[in-house]
Amino acid sequence: MGFLDRLSSPETAGVQRGIRQAQSLLHEDRPQEAETLVRQVLDVSDKAFGPAHELSATARVVLATVLYAQGRYEEAETEAHDLAAHRAQRPDDQLALAALALCALAVREQGDPTEALRRQDELLPFYVRIHGPEHPLTLKLRADRAPTLNRLERHEEAAAECRDLLALAAASKEPTAEALARKAEDGLAAAQAGQSVS
Repeated sequence: MGFLDRLSSPETAGVQRGIRQAQSLLHEDRPQEAETLVRQVLDVSDKAFGPAHELSATARVVLATVLYAQGRYEEAETEAHDLAAHRAQRPDDQLALAALALCALAVREQGDPTEALRRQDELLPFYVRIHGPEHPLTLKLRADRAPTLNRLERHEEAAAECRDLLALAAASKEPTAEALARKAEDGLAAAQAGQSVS
């Protein structure tokens, strides 16, 4: 089967649909079902297209996200790290960036916020350059970074970051703006609580 045939094959539509369904299950707080489905999708995608294919890599990011959502941080980090390492030779690869951002979160949840912040700070310039400073993915990384600052008791910096994110969310027309605002509000509340204790 040639490359163009594979792009339009029934497997492509099935894998794409399976990835979307797994993401929906995750958003509906049904991570076990999402994991079962995305593992089935990966099996089909790896066989049909190979593990290096974009669809297989996308499914692996979803799997790592599902593992993270279930509190299986070490497994999530391993899955995401392996994917990022496999795609490291591709310049500005967005799936590798997503995997590396997830690795940083998994590292933080395993008790190393210093390393998590180092990784997030390293990633941020790439997100800004590739997506732009106000893109939802860049803002999500910043919103994920604020709790890391709070864990390190850098509450003033976390509060400033969250206030900036709240202003950007208020001005945004993106469908993700509401979720960003909620995350920033949570981060700001944690920062203010931390400031009042210290």
